[in-house]
Amino acid sequence: MDIKSVKSEIERLTNDKAQTDATIVNLEKELNRLKQSSDMLSGALQTCNYFLTKFEEDAPVEESEDNV
Repeated sequence: MDIKSVKSEIERLTNDKAQTDATIVNLEKELNRLKQSSDMLSGALQTCNYFLTKFEEDAPVEESEDNV
């Protein structure tokens, strides 16, 4: 092993680390975006379930013919 090959390896490893660090940053941003999307969907589901419950509470109870 000579000094040139060691310097070349250091440069390659430095570039690989920089690329890995950049990928981590991008994935963290994507994770935060997905968490935000999940929170919004949870809120929308909660709202829909609230309205469904209200509709069911306000709907008149229909009697079946067996109970008449």
